[in-house]
Amino acid sequence: MESFQAILKLLTCLILILMTLSGCTDKNNLTGDNFSDIRAITVNDGTGIISGFSFPAETQVTITGSETKLLSGNYQNAVAISFLRFTGLSSTITNPDSCFLKINISRRSPLPRNPLILKLYKLNKVWSDSLDLSNISESDLSSLAECTVPDSIGNSGQEITFNIPSNEVLEWNNPDSTGWNFALKTENTGWVEISSRESSNSPKLNIKYKTETEGEWITYNQSPAKDTYTLEAQETDPSELWKISNLNSTCLYIKYQPTYTLFKDNDENQLSDIQIKRLTVNKAEIVLHIKNNDYYNATTSYSLYPFNVIKDSITDPVLLLKSDYETLVYTVTSKGTITGDSLTVDITPIVQAYTSGDKIPKGIMIQSTQERKNFGTLEFWDCNASTPVEKKPYIKITYTPPYL
Repeated sequence: MESFQAILKLLTCLILILMTLSGCTDKNNLTGDNFSDIRAITVNDGTGIISGFSFPAETQVTITGSETKLLSGNYQNAVAISFLRFTGLSSTITNPDSCFLKINISRRSPLPRNPLILKLYKLNKVWSDSLDLSNISESDLSSLAECTVPDSIGNSGQEITFNIPSNEVLEWNNPDSTGWNFALKTENTGWVEISSRESSNSPKLNIKYKTETEGEWITYNQSPAKDTYTLEAQETDPSELWKISNLNSTCLYIKYQPTYTLFKDNDENQLSDIQIKRLTVNKAEIVLHIKNNDYYNATTSYSLYPFNVIKDSITDPVLLLKSDYETLVYTVTSKGTITGDSLTVDITPIVQAYTSGDKIPKGIMIQSTQERKNFGTLEFWDCNASTPVEKKPYIKITYTPPYL
């Protein structure tokens, strides 16, 4: 009897399992894996992109001095100078044996015809909070040493050393309250990125010396107490070029009107206005083809952020103010490396707002989150008739039609 009950329980369990599996695979069962049999659809909207232009940002990003790299260069009408402050130095150095500054160059500009020379200067001013580093003149700097930047920089960077003459150390052995202050400038056209004090390869000042009271050799080996850089770039005007530049904070505007006739159901039936408002935009991206790029590569990531434009009647290149665009919730920063001839910018929340009717399509503004942080510039092919078909921008949209 007990054996029969055990068999009965086992059969009951098997029947329940079979019923559960049947329910999960029945398309008419609401617990199924796709009871509506609706599949996501991907379309490319090129005709919806009507025009575009570039323009300078209303305000420039502030250089805080906490960046992980320092900029030094003379490139595309932009000049960058790095500054380093070292403190904790003795004021009674009498017998310096050696003095040198080591820095790590993480990147350099594309190879020019002439070698790239990086020069080290002494700053002849007290570096206080009131000192405007952007107004430093040639008379404020004294040349100390120079180095030729190697043509090739490895993935971990390239260390270079500036040997500082002993007489400079003796003449500088009574530092002011802000320490020893250096400047780094490129002597000719080109640029370098230098690992800052916030990085793992920070600059190091090394001095071996004796003092009037100490007969033993003392070694000073310190990272900067403070470092920063200045960047002066030529102001730009709104332009028909499709361009994003970190040097002078240039942004990109794209006028986009969705081509609603592209939205269809799984049976190729065009969606009605009501159905379009109820569809789900799984993902939407602007695909931009690159025309000119001399900074970004397979190891350097771009970082772009899109805004929804709310300004009416934009037809010609104009300066957009911060009040002319807005951030939509769930918008993400698009990051990646450029390995081909194009890049993408995620605009999913913006396109969803257009299709749902929550926002009126007036355009999309794209801004780099790396403004004034590197020498990156990107120029894209526009949507004009002269652009080759395969290079024209388009919006790639993956959506799910409404079930009911």
